[in-house]
Amino acid sequence: MITFEQDAEMRCRWAADRAREEGIATGIEQGIEQGIEQGIEQGIEQGEDRSSRLAALLAEAGRTDDIVRAASDRAFREALFAELGI
Repeated sequence: MITFEQDAEMRCRWAADRAREEGIATGIEQGIEQGIEQGIEQGIEQGEDRSSRLAALLAEAGRTDDIVRAASDRAFREALFAELGI
């Protein structure tokens, strides 16, 4: 038989363990969400940089029609990235 004090101590430990586990789970979830958000932001920045570089190279080469077409034609844009090594 356990005493009232022992029972209270066991309940406190159980509650503390549960709170710690919930805190860890919440921290992991928030870390994953933050990582995804940062990854999306970095991907957007890299895509913008890549497109800007493409437009600059095409402009330097006087290929303004290709700039216009690349803005609306993904396959053409990807082909230009490959052609120009971007």
